[in-house]
Amino acid sequence: MFSFITRTTAIGFLLGVAAGALGARYYRQHESEINARLRSLRSGGILGGASQEGAKEDAELTLEELESQKERLEDLIADIQSKKK
Repeated sequence: MFSFITRTTAIGFLLGVAAGALGARYYRQHESEINARLRSLRSGGILGGASQEGAKEDAELTLEELESQKERLEDLIADIQSKKK
């Protein structure tokens, strides 16, 4: 019934489970450091985050800052639309 499960398959499965467990343990021990590095990569635009250096997290933006960004984006959209015509 399970003739496709060979010794090599079983060893590979066990090694995969062990590697996953070690990776999870390492992540838990270094979670804050890993998250800080990921945030810095996102803020640098490497992982699809904001391309502006020193960009604030969304939760830290004030209403005035959000309105300022909205106006800037609306101006950029209007400029692009006027160039297309």
